Amino acid sequence: AGTKTELIELIYALILSGSINGGKCNIKEATETLGEIFNIDLRNFYKTFSDIKNRVSQRTKFIDKLAEHLSTHLEFDDHN
Repeated sequence: AGTKTELIELIYALILSGSINGGKCNIKEATETLGEIFNIDLRNFYKTFSDIKNRVSQRTKFIDKLAEHLSTHLEFDDHN
């Protein structure tokens, strides 16, 4: 199961890349909607994002994990 911090990291990545609603979605709307969808309380998301920004290493830990899993799956599919 995903964590609040992982979902906040993902939401910020989606918002900052303009990937939601053609870039016309703000962070508050996204956290409210996606928090409901994933049934995760995302109150104080600014604090959580501040914690993410303050990571000393691997600041995009969850995004990196997602990319690694997708890449592994794609490589597996290529060989089967």
